[in-house]
Amino acid sequence: MGIVSIAYMLMTAVMLVMIIRKKEITLAGVLAILIVGTVFTGNPVRGVVVLCSAITAGMSEMLPIFIGISLIVSMTIALKQTNADRYISYVTRYFPKSIGGVYFTIGIFMLAASFMIWPSPAVALIGALMIPAATKAGLPPVYAASSMSIFGYGLALSGDFLIQGVPSITAKGAGFECQDLMVYLVPLWIVMSVTTVVSAFILMRVGVKKGAIKCTAPNTDEKITPPCGNKRLKLIMLLTFLIFLAAIIAMMIMDIKGDDATALISGTALICTCIAGVIAYPKKEAPEKVLGFLVEGFQFSMKVFAPAIVIIGFFSMGNAEFSSQILGEGAPGSITEFVSYIREHISVPKPILPVFLAAIGFIYSIDGSGFAGLTVIGEVANSFGLGAEGVKLLTALGQIVIIWVGGGTIIPWSMIPVASVCGVDPYDIAKKNLKPVCIGFAATVAAAIVILCVKCL
Repeated sequence: MGIVSIAYMLMTAVMLVMIIRKKEITLAGVLAILIVGTVFTGNPVRGVVVLCSAITAGMSEMLPIFIGISLIVSMTIALKQTNADRYISYVTRYFPKSIGGVYFTIGIFMLAASFMIWPSPAVALIGALMIPAATKAGLPPVYAASSMSIFGYGLALSGDFLIQGVPSITAKGAGFECQDLMVYLVPLWIVMSVTTVVSAFILMRVGVKKGAIKCTAPNTDEKITPPCGNKRLKLIMLLTFLIFLAAIIAMMIMDIKGDDATALISGTALICTCIAGVIAYPKKEAPEKVLGFLVEGFQFSMKVFAPAIVIIGFFSMGNAEFSSQILGEGAPGSITEFVSYIREHISVPKPILPVFLAAIGFIYSIDGSGFAGLTVIGEVANSFGLGAEGVKLLTALGQIVIIWVGGGTIIPWSMIPVASVCGVDPYDIAKKNLKPVCIGFAATVAAAIVILCVKCL
């Protein structure tokens, strides 16, 4: 392992310790990029160039999501400032009366949408249509965000049983077909999902009873004078609902998924923002009002995204896909080098391999991308000398760990889309999710050990 990778992993360890101790890590991220950049280039001036390149890479990676979330927030602001959002109260009549019921309602809708179109567009859709109603029904925004991240980026993405993009990538890396993993992926997914959801629900109830809620959501009790009559406000909400319904139908009919679905929802939100401004305000005021909504939406999103851009830039440096773009030609993939090193120098008893592989999956996921380690986790599983069934089991376990860690449940900078839509701090969501997800990992790894010992050794 080279000196650059050693420097990178040392900085990573420092930053992870700071995260665990709940310290702000933006300044540490800047210093870490400078150190790794200087070590690789051998020139502190070039290290400063690397700093800017890393931030640029971090922003470019987040740009589509940033624009989409900004447009969703702009629409939410438009509905609030025109006072059209008061008719969301009609939707809350159909919500369960208990906080637990609302929590599961949000989660189940998020799960269903994420299975069909993946979590990122589902966040935009659920956030635009259901989060205001859920908040008015009494669910604190931070727990709404927790429910969305666990059910969408955890349950739905780690299985991905409908689209099957995630298991296909994982299986290909291990030399299998997607269906070959299902015999082990399904039971491990069930253990992880049930354990995590139950734990999260119990901790949510305890947190609500203790009043342990910290969020940055705006005050929804602010009284606003409507700029137009009730008929126009009802028309705005009706058109918003119908336009989003048309977008959903179009996604299903035209099989629009992933980034295209996110773009469709974001564009739909922009159209609804314009409609709200045009209907609610006089012709001369409407263009300026719409511009104001967009400016506020982008300002809000930038406040949430900005602290994470440096962190994303740093962790992208360790990803083999981005390292040469940031550091320059010949840059190593530090995370891959580190994993290869510990595989070659650490001997692990076969019954404990699930624990070892879960740790490797965590390391591959710290950049928060959710997909970086999927292509190689099968190769790692193959390197332990197990039979085909053992490799399938470990590969399925690796997929679950990688997605739950880096996909958007416990790495703060991977939860920015959910945080932006719900108006909460991503670190607050990570704190709410950390315990239940860790409990789920413990149960899932234990289940993998049992299956490995009974069926694969």
